[in-house]
Amino acid sequence: MINFGMIGCGSAAEIRGGLGINLSKKANLKAVSDIDIDLMNSYADKHDIIDRFSSAYDLIQNPEIHAVYIAVPNVYHHPFTIAATKAGKHVLCEKPFGISVEENISMIESANNNNVLLSVSYYRRFYESVQFAKKLIEDGEIGDITMGGLHATHFLGEHHTPDLAPRRWLIEKDKAGAGVFQRAGSHRIDLLVYLMGIPEEVFAYTDKLGEGYDVDDASMGLLKYSSGVQTFIALHHTVRGSQTDWLEICGTGGRILLDPLDDCVVVVESTKTKKKSYKMNIPESSTLPIVDNFVDAIELGVKTICPPEDAIVTNKIIYGGYLSSIKRVPIKII
Repeated sequence: MINFGMIGCGSAAEIRGGLGINLSKKANLKAVSDIDIDLMNSYADKHDIIDRFSSAYDLIQNPEIHAVYIAVPNVYHHPFTIAATKAGKHVLCEKPFGISVEENISMIESANNNNVLLSVSYYRRFYESVQFAKKLIEDGEIGDITMGGLHATHFLGEHHTPDLAPRRWLIEKDKAGAGVFQRAGSHRIDLLVYLMGIPEEVFAYTDKLGEGYDVDDASMGLLKYSSGVQTFIALHHTVRGSQTDWLEICGTGGRILLDPLDDCVVVVESTKTKKKSYKMNIPESSTLPIVDNFVDAIELGVKTICPPEDAIVTNKIIYGGYLSSIKRVPIKII
């Protein structure tokens, strides 16, 4: 049994990693930390957690903690990962994997130097629908991949712009690091990497159309692969009254559509089979599989489904996209 210490008791604790740890039969949520003492105590009381720390660094030094789950604003992912790995703790970090590629490199180096496991909570890789799509691609159901795309829209202001909104930090650049191309993009671009491989370069426009925040809410990108394959990325937090979230991969023999992505619906249309829609199981907890996989990697030596070497590719695309938007030129990924 792996004892986890969780840094951050906000929404990610309730619906993401914290829920996964609490549901896991392989992990125990031993301690929590948050600078908001009332929030921390409320969460700890609800889940009968005795060990509570107002300082994340004090939690990290607790000798009873084997692994740390980091679920705080993005700018703190790097310092807490460095502190935890130096203390000999394994780290499961929320996305995005730091707010720069340079941070990612030092996080990976620290984990390697201290012989601990580092992984990123890209839990959508575990969706039954995503695994199904991956197998279809590998089995040649749609032939050779020729293009891909993702499209995710909703309206940003309703949930984050009020001054007292619990997740307002997501639209504050000094805490989030960036906007929609990073926030909504991270999980979805990770799936493109997982299903299609590593692109050669990225070109993007990252802009802000709304008011009341200082991060991008309207971003479009294009990935180019060495094979000539192209992929588009459309991410807008500017759309009222409607929400979309789909990912499509096309090939010489058909296409696979994940739509809606989080409803685990897969549409397959190919020269081999008639168009068919599959409704896969929606997991009780999106992060339970990734927590169990992380523990198995610690105890049994299995490979994590999202090693940091994969997560850094996603960040090269994201932050390369922002740089591309400034310079108005494509940015090399590899």
